[in-house]
Amino acid sequence: MNETSLRAQLELAVSAEPPLGLLVGNSLRAGRKHRRRRRTAGAASLSAAAIVLLGAVPALTTGPGHQAGRSRSAAGRHPAAASTAYVATSKGTVVPIRLATNTPGAPIRVPEGMPGPFITKSAASADGRTVYEVGDTSGGATVTSIDTATNTAARPITIKGAYGPLAFMLAPDGKTAYLSSPGGLFQVSLATSTARRVTGCSWSGCQAIALTPNGRALYVISGDKSVIVVRTATNTVLSRIKLPANSPGSPLNIGITPNGKTAYVVDAVAGAKPGTNSVVPINLATNTPLPPIKIWAPGLADGLVIAPGGRTAYVLSSRGVTAIDTATNQAEATISLPEAAGNAYYMVLAPDGKTLYVLTPRGIVPIRTASGTVLPTIEVPHLTTFTVIAISPDSRRIYVGAAISHRASGRRWPKIVTAGVVPVNTATRTAGRFINLGGDPFSIAFGQ
Repeated sequence: MNETSLRAQLELAVSAEPPLGLLVGNSLRAGRKHRRRRRTAGAASLSAAAIVLLGAVPALTTGPGHQAGRSRSAAGRHPAAASTAYVATSKGTVVPIRLATNTPGAPIRVPEGMPGPFITKSAASADGRTVYEVGDTSGGATVTSIDTATNTAARPITIKGAYGPLAFMLAPDGKTAYLSSPGGLFQVSLATSTARRVTGCSWSGCQAIALTPNGRALYVISGDKSVIVVRTATNTVLSRIKLPANSPGSPLNIGITPNGKTAYVVDAVAGAKPGTNSVVPINLATNTPLPPIKIWAPGLADGLVIAPGGRTAYVLSSRGVTAIDTATNQAEATISLPEAAGNAYYMVLAPDGKTLYVLTPRGIVPIRTASGTVLPTIEVPHLTTFTVIAISPDSRRIYVGAAISHRASGRRWPKIVTAGVVPVNTATRTAGRFINLGGDPFSIAFGQ
């Protein structure tokens, strides 16, 4: 049975019932464990490739990361005048979509890899002229650069041992990238097309990552409830920060404020009661953890995004969003999601910082950040459980993964006929026409 058939069955199973917790996040974590066991056993691959936004802090998920996430990821840096969305699909292609017309171009072939929107990442250069696509193949992770002027892919960089990549970030200078995986942490030279392992980050760790704004230090979530600090100039581990014992979850996501003074680590458990999950601030001047900030929204919390000005960090839980004042490290009142919307999958913040968009089984829930006002849910046709969401650099468009299915007479499960994305106009808060990509969309980046 192929992936789309499995997904169709899951869609049908949950369509008539209330959402069963953070489905995407739980599936991601279970899937990662499964993939790690398969990789250890030398299992071969399925086919896919994916890209995510530059600077997105992968959530496990996005989410709700993931973006890997699940992208529920932190706000990313985007080209100022991006004109094209680059969507990676399960067909081993990246499809460029013109933002002005929502017209797809010719698919760009990239290396095959494991399917799933959360295990492959990439980024766009600051000028938007290059998109770096990350895949997962039987030989290890691959990083492929795509020239956005010609829409051609260069020869991929293969990183042996980096199976099941979880996070990928470009350094501020655009010359170096960092990739985390169950197989370790790797520094990638984009100029020489080479990679080297960062020692001190074992395969039990190396999950979500975040770079300081000056690019001098990398903070990596480890599987032993700690954060590893890497000095990027020497590619060496400086220290290991243990999270407080009174924060009784698992670290799932990390983000750093634009001033480089504080990191925030989401530490949570699935199905948590109010006040169980927390966010741990870390003073980056001393690399010491501060008292945990309790999250009162119920359910799993793993989405994290920091506002462009750095004054607020937003945490996404299954049933709500919590804003944290970064000046005082105090949590504000929970912004509850509409009951009818179901449990949240992902969250993206508009680059202008004015609106949060939360993806749920029933559509996209916009939230005005200044007032915390929840606006009416935007209905998205053909929305699927396993999907992706991204917002354009000008905040005008959202692209959401979707699929068209068909249930033939006498057939118990629907069959996915085709998959693609649906564009959403943020000004009118309406969904546009389905864009057929011929394969499941795994992630999206924006370039020239």
